Amino acid sequence: MTGEPVRDRPGPEEALALARRLAALEEGAIRARAAARHLEALEPTHAVALVEALARASWSAEGRLALAAVGQALVGPETRLPYGWLADVYAEATARGATEVAALLVAPPPQRAFAEPRDKADPRLAHLTLGHKKAMSRTQRDPDLLARLAAEGDPVVVRELLRNAQLTEPFVVRIASRRPCRPSTLRCVFESRRWRTRPAVAIALARNPFIETELALRLLGGLRAADLRDIARDGVLHPLVRAVAARIAEGREAG
Repeated sequence: MTGEPVRDRPGPEEALALARRLAALEEGAIRARAAARHLEALEPTHAVALVEALARASWSAEGRLALAAVGQALVGPETRLPYGWLADVYAEATARGATEVAALLVAPPPQRAFAEPRDKADPRLAHLTLGHKKAMSRTQRDPDLLARLAAEGDPVVVRELLRNAQLTEPFVVRIASRRPCRPSTLRCVFESRRWRTRPAVAIALARNPFIETELALRLLGGLRAADLRDIARDGVLHPLVRAVAARIAEGREAG
């Protein structure tokens, strides 16, 4: 320690500088590990305040990318932040009412559990092997067939479907909005670099009660205040998602 006071309220300049530095790195594990190294070097008080500042800066594309990387750094197995440090961060976030930061450290189950459907398989797809479905998902142009593949909701097939160059944003929004839906299928949409930053897709995912709560919480920072207020009023969603959405919306309005 140098004896200098630790500044626990990072300004927007510090948050934006970190956002620019992280956005310049390759998306995924590299960016998440860089975020983890930066956070671990900070005292928990400062780390919580910095993540709060990033949430306030998430109106920018760089801010959204940085906030996503920080979320991955806090819970991802590839970063391996010390559990003691994480516990201190969670305690600090809880003590100061930084709900959006505390929420990044928890992973409650989805609000609604998915039950496998009992209806018969689509007759047009029933004779196809998984390999055939994956290949068709990547290359087919037939919108009816693509819709049938999406409706089955097999996450392995949907992951390939999301790579199809013919897919449109409204189509992906329908996948993200589908109820009931396997949480693993919604995770495929969340993990798609091509689609997860589209505002309409992010809103559809966040408002789906079958999504993993951890993922819904990580999406909130990039949404508009009006969308956050809608989520806060949506009684079918997880109470933690609604509470965090309300907290973030209030913080932006106050700022």
